[in-house]
Amino acid sequence: MHGRILSLFPENDCGWIESSDGREIYFHRNSLLAGDFNDLTKGMEVRFIEHENSDEPRASSVRLVSKRTVA
Repeated sequence: MHGRILSLFPENDCGWIESSDGREIYFHRNSLLAGDFNDLTKGMEVRFIEHENSDEPRASSVRLVSKRTVA
């Protein structure tokens, strides 16, 4: 799937991705395949694999597509 970083919570080692269809997907810093979680910023484009969890959808295999931000 494709999306963009919606929000980041470095103190909790996690963030949220807005998917291309507008849903909010949780991700943990350990799901980032390359790069440094601390270098991520809101709006960066990412690709990821979505998994359904009992509480909420989660992203794994998060890859940065572009360092440019998308509004």
